[in-house]
Amino acid sequence: MRMLFKSLLRNIGRASPKAAARARTPAELMAEARARFDANDLVRAQLLFEDVLELEPGHADALHFLGLTGHRVRDLGFAMEYFERSIEARPKDAVFHNNLGSVLVQAGRTEEAAAFFRKALEIDPKLNIARINLIYVMILLENARPEDVYAEHVAWAKIHADPLLAQAKPHDNSRDPERRLRIAYLSADFRQHALTYFIEPALAQRDSAAFEVFCYHSGRIVDDVTRRLAQYADHWHEIIDLDDEQAAELIRSDGIDVLVDLSGHLRDNRLLVFARKPAPIQVTYLAYPNTTGMSAMDYRISDAVCDPPGATERYYRETLIRLPRCMWCYQPRDDMPAVSPSPARLSGRLTFASMNGANKVTERMLTLWARILGEVPDSRLVLTTVPEQGRERIRATLAQAGVAEERVSMHDRLPTKDFWALYAGIDIMLDTFPMNGGTTTCEALWLGVPVVTRSGDIFQSRAGMSILGTMELDELIAPDDEAYVRIAVALARDGGRLAALRAGLRERMRASPLTDGRAYARALEAAYRGIWRTWCSGSPQ
Repeated sequence: MRMLFKSLLRNIGRASPKAAARARTPAELMAEARARFDANDLVRAQLLFEDVLELEPGHADALHFLGLTGHRVRDLGFAMEYFERSIEARPKDAVFHNNLGSVLVQAGRTEEAAAFFRKALEIDPKLNIARINLIYVMILLENARPEDVYAEHVAWAKIHADPLLAQAKPHDNSRDPERRLRIAYLSADFRQHALTYFIEPALAQRDSAAFEVFCYHSGRIVDDVTRRLAQYADHWHEIIDLDDEQAAELIRSDGIDVLVDLSGHLRDNRLLVFARKPAPIQVTYLAYPNTTGMSAMDYRISDAVCDPPGATERYYRETLIRLPRCMWCYQPRDDMPAVSPSPARLSGRLTFASMNGANKVTERMLTLWARILGEVPDSRLVLTTVPEQGRERIRATLAQAGVAEERVSMHDRLPTKDFWALYAGIDIMLDTFPMNGGTTTCEALWLGVPVVTRSGDIFQSRAGMSILGTMELDELIAPDDEAYVRIAVALARDGGRLAALRAGLRERMRASPLTDGRAYARALEAAYRGIWRTWCSGSPQ
């Protein structure tokens, strides 16, 4: 049996596995293994789970926990193997199907993942995590209909969230439309995370005379970014150890007027806090590109490009608030590198890249990228955040379209500074569709790399359009596949234009609304004031 931690195992030393296993029952071994796993002592946990299998080769829980161990250390191949074996041992366990689906999403095998999530829900329709995973993966699928995605979000809410609203107490907040408001943000990601690039300007530039700011941090990681953000808030609460009912009660006791969710259905969200309606007005914003599906969520913040008026309202259970210029405000980190010289001019070879995760890379995008590479001889393609288990699919699709393997390089997750360093060798970034990039698009533009985006009809395929349009780079926005290929190829062939863009993108971004934190904070606060006045008047949303 293959080991995850060969170098560490040599240093442990123990009795013969078979001898140790014979001395104890599978139940005793599982109890200790679970305790080791919960303490993150994964090496010893793995050894003990394997001891269980020595005694009982088809022990479904031991197989499943070996899969979880592999998943925790991002050994996706190991995780897949043991999740598959656990399903063979216990085919009717919904959690096993869900967890295999989760690994497949990370590997970019989203269609397969969706099938396992659906199987999990067929076995247990009330398995919360499986439905959350399904609605997220549906956003990534190129053939998913928006009305079906909406229906699945609402189905989740009707089972897990909406019933809690009946328990909500009336709010006794003072209905003074012009008083100082208590605004609160709730997130698990107040740390070094993509979210903080966009929420920090709202905190740092807040109008403290008109707004009292609370932050509820529900994540376990506390770092320098956490500590910096905490300095901006008037009140900071760590709520990781509070359950949903306790967190909701704290928020209610703080007298919050407007409570803002910054997670949506993403990992470690606390939507079931919002389901209890601890604040009279509840808003979802930034992190998640779709509806929460909840009746307790009143508003969603967007802009007129991501959600054109009259076009997308039917896909949200929330009422849309459109910020006047752009819903994004990007605050680059101080330690980001300077813009590098044009790599194509230095090497004579043009490099395209996609810096989005493997789960956003669809077969359709690979086919389009192959066409672009075919039109630009000797060009190459760099892909990031692609685990080993997701590479064969990409290689096979590109090879079938005539792209030689040596023209493509793939990287798994990289440390932040190594990730940024890649931009020095990239000429053009190719956005993904139907799920556009957000942080990666802003990052690329700040580092001098133009982004070609393919736009669509709904939010997740219009984020690139919103960002590029705000920077007056409409010529890089493609309304269809043919235009996407044409724009990328034309830009690749125009070395002078490419070099000029690279040299000027940072200053263009600096002069645009995308980095105007003060104006962004005022627009956001005006939106809060507007919905507060509506609540005070008793008018419908």
